[in-house]
Amino acid sequence: MRLTLLAFWTSSLVLYAQTDNPWKKLDFLIGEWTGAAGERDTQLGPGQGAFSFEAELQRKIIVRRNLASYDSGIRHDDLMVIYLDGPNDTPRAIYFDSEGHVIRYDLTFPAANRVIFESEAAPPGPKYRLTYWMDGASLNGRFEVAPVAGEYKTYMHWTSKKK
Repeated sequence: MRLTLLAFWTSSLVLYAQTDNPWKKLDFLIGEWTGAAGERDTQLGPGQGAFSFEAELQRKIIVRRNLASYDSGIRHDDLMVIYLDGPNDTPRAIYFDSEGHVIRYDLTFPAANRVIFESEAAPPGPKYRLTYWMDGASLNGRFEVAPVAGEYKTYMHWTSKKK
């Protein structure tokens, strides 16, 4: 009886790991990161920052906290909550920053260790796209803006290392 229960419990854990982890595609982001952007990488000049992605509420959401400072004296803080929207557990995010922006994103996963956050269309304002991808041990990021009916243009990009 004990062996049967152990076998059932073990196979249940394996099944859980394979099927019940909706966050698996975002696992590469989890942790604390430090990043830097050079003079030509942003419209704000060179900068450095730190951000984290942490699972919270018993892995029901992932929270990103970010702080960036630029040599120009500008400071930027933001918070993003990534959640699963029912009934199909579609991954979405909502973003808030110190400049008063609120952006709602849909998430797509074009490759392993790559995620694209793309804002919902909200005329008359612009669209936003935030992309993260692993390059060896580095986590790279790019933030793009597209005017209404226009093409995306890179606003900034950066490279990060895990703390």
